[in-house]
Amino acid sequence: MKIDKEILLEQYKLFVGTSESNSNRRASANRYFLSVNTFLLGLSGYLTSLDPRIWHLLTSLLGMTLCIYWLLTLKSYRGLNTAKFKVIHKLEQHLPVRLFGDEWDYLDKGKNPKKYLKLSVLEQGVPILFAILYTLIFIIKLLEFF
Repeated sequence: MKIDKEILLEQYKLFVGTSESNSNRRASANRYFLSVNTFLLGLSGYLTSLDPRIWHLLTSLLGMTLCIYWLLTLKSYRGLNTAKFKVIHKLEQHLPVRLFGDEWDYLDKGKNPKKYLKLSVLEQGVPILFAILYTLIFIIKLLEFF
């Protein structure tokens, strides 16, 4: 089957654009979750001055739940990006230059942390740190009941 290079190039451009759009949505989701978590921690700090322990517990549970959703969202975006780049690499097999494929090869396909730390793994650290903080608040406030 003969491949029409012009159509292939247009599909390639379109798909690379959707990959960039996916990255922008991912960054937007991270900003959203970061903002909500910042608000919750601020609320928790305010509640400390009022000393309603039950609200600390509820706020902490809400924060932990939010962090789980944040991690699941990141996992979903990572999976979508992985699939998109598999398609991009497949399309590049029919193009004169494999821009993304060569870049990925130079980075040892993400297997060498001295060359490249996967951002999708690094960004998971933020919701994990928030979850740890919420868990500590929850435990401390729960112990105050006893």
